[in-house]
Order: sequence, then structure tokens, then C-alpha cells
Amino acid sequence: MAFFDDLKTAATTAGKLSKDTLETTKLKGEVVLEERDMNRAFAKIGKYYYDIALQGLDLPDEVKDLVSEIDEHKERIDVLNRQINHIKDNKM
Repeated sequence: MAFFDDLKTAATTAGKLSKDTLETTKLKGEVVLEERDMNRAFAKIGKYYYDIALQGLDLPDEVKDLVSEIDEHKERIDVLNRQINHIKDNKM
């Protein structure tokens, strides 16, 4: 009977590990979703201050530097998009 007891214990342990793994995976997924939502809120804060900066309102130097960085990225994106469009236009 010891064999069957060991088998039952192993099955119970495996079942618990499976359940724990599923629960952990589910919770990790929820953490990822919460972090995504949190990052979206951070982005909204950043957009708010960026819009204020575009209106010419006074902001701390750190924010002004970030606004300049965003503007540089926007300019680079425009250049890249023009290159993409140029390639597309020449293919047709």
C-alpha cells in the first residue's frame, strides 16, 4: 500500500504545483496589465505637460529639455516617414 500512498502524494503535489503555476501565471498577467495602464497614465501626464509647453507656459527646465527631446524625435519620425513615402512612390 505504500506505493499507492506515494503515488497519491505525488499526484496531489503535482496537482498543487499545476494550480500554483496557473495562479502565478494569471497574477503575472494581471501585473503586466496594471503596469501597462500605469504607463498609459504616465504618458497622459507627459502629454499634458507637453501641450502646456506648446502653449508657451512656463515649465521647469527639466520639462523643457524633455519637450525639446520629444520635438527632436518628432522631426526624426517625419524624416523617416518621408523616406518611407519616397520608397513607396518609386515602387509604383
